[in-house]
Amino acid sequence: MTRIFTRLFAILIVALYPFVGQTEESADQDLETLLSWLQGTYSNQAQIDSGALEADTDLLFPVFQKIDIPAFGRHVVYLQWPIGAPDGRLQRQRIWVFERGPNGLVMDFFTLKEPGRWLNAHLKPESVRGMTKADTIGYPRTCLLPVRRMGDVFTASIPSTCEIVSQGTKISMTLQSHIKISENEMTYREGGRRGDGTLVFKVPASTQYQFVKVKD
Repeated sequence: MTRIFTRLFAILIVALYPFVGQTEESADQDLETLLSWLQGTYSNQAQIDSGALEADTDLLFPVFQKIDIPAFGRHVVYLQWPIGAPDGRLQRQRIWVFERGPNGLVMDFFTLKEPGRWLNAHLKPESVRGMTKADTIGYPRTCLLPVRRMGDVFTASIPSTCEIVSQGTKISMTLQSHIKISENEMTYREGGRRGDGTLVFKVPASTQYQFVKVKD
C-alpha cells in the first residue's frame, strides 16, 4: 500500500508542477537554460519544402539574441524575422523580456516603433543599449505569458485576459499566442479575435511555424 501511495503522490506532483510556484533557484536555472536554447538563427525551410506553407509569405529566418538593454531588465532578447532570405524584409521585430514572477517565469513583449532604427541589433548590440520603453509599444501586464517547463520543452501562452486595441487599426481584440521552445527547435503561432469571436488576424494563416535552429 505504501508503494502504491508513493507512486500516486509522485504522479500528482508531476501533474501539478506547471501550476505551482518554483523556488528561486529552480526558476533561475530554468531561465538560464531557456535563454541558452532560444538564442540562435532558425529556419522553417522544411515546412516550405513539404508544401505546408508558401515561400513568398512564410519562409522565415528568425534570429534570437540575448542583448543588454538596461531599461528592460536583465534578461532581454532581441528578435527579427526576415522573409525569404537571412537579409530579406522583416516580417516581425520584437523585444522579449523574461523575468521571475510569483509563480515562476513570465515573458513580456514589445514592438519597436522604428524598425529601421534598430535593424540588425544582434550584430551591433551597442547600438541598442540606450533603448527605452518609449521607443517601443508595450502591452498590459494582463498579457504576460507564463512560461512552463515540461522536461525538455518550455511552453508560453498569452492568457485570455490579454485584451488590447491595435495601434494601427484601432480594433479591440484579445491576443492569442502559443510558443514551444526546445534545445534546437521552436514552434510559434499568433492571432487576435474580436469580442464576438471573429478572427482579426492569424500568423501563420494555417498550422503553426516550425523552426529548426541552423546556427547557435
